[in-house]
Amino acid sequence: MRLITIFFVLFISTSFQIPTNVLNTTLPLNALEIEKQGFNKLNSSLHYELNISYPFVHYKDKFDIEHKINIDIQSIMAFAISDFMKKMYHTKNEKGAIGLSFLNLDYQVHFQEHGILSIAFAKETYYNGLEDVRNIKLSYNYDYIHKRNIQLNDLFLPESDYKTRLHQLIKEKVGSDGKVKKESYSIFCINKDGLLFPLDYNRCKGKNCPHEVLIKWTEIEDITSDFIRSIELL
Repeated sequence: MRLITIFFVLFISTSFQIPTNVLNTTLPLNALEIEKQGFNKLNSSLHYELNISYPFVHYKDKFDIEHKINIDIQSIMAFAISDFMKKMYHTKNEKGAIGLSFLNLDYQVHFQEHGILSIAFAKETYYNGLEDVRNIKLSYNYDYIHKRNIQLNDLFLPESDYKTRLHQLIKEKVGSDGKVKKESYSIFCINKDGLLFPLDYNRCKGKNCPHEVLIKWTEIEDITSDFIRSIELL
């Protein structure tokens, strides 16, 4: 909590809300709604730029849930900024570079039904002195009816070897375009059509790696848990 507070104090002078129509007024009054917010910051003396977009949740008459989700999201954002700053200073000290470094953080909501919220975050960083832009993917899956984070094992039968199955399916879909790491399934999003696995350089090596892989529910229907059926995905 202290870290989050520090970041908001640091950036309040240059922060702004992004104009948006994201609030969904067609939903019932007690439904969870998402507003897109963000800020930009350019520090000329330290040679870095931040471009941050994040979802801000509104949940009428459910302040405890609204607060919990927003704190979780702010923690993701605060860690992304903290990690970027630490690596930027390290790179400057090691390489002696004084050009511009940047962090772009954006998100996409993949599922927002039946009390389930599933969001993918994309973190793009460039450190002056290094050659490549780096892309890191994160995800947030929350059951706001039962007030709990959703883990991958919640989606599968306990006796199933779902990790091996998922890894094999991801490898097949990537094919010869890249080398898939064993933990490629560790970041996931729930989608109407299936399980979405965002890929980054930590999970797939190769210049032609896809940004994400979708495994349809029908491909893994035999090993999914009743939880998937309770939210009407099968």
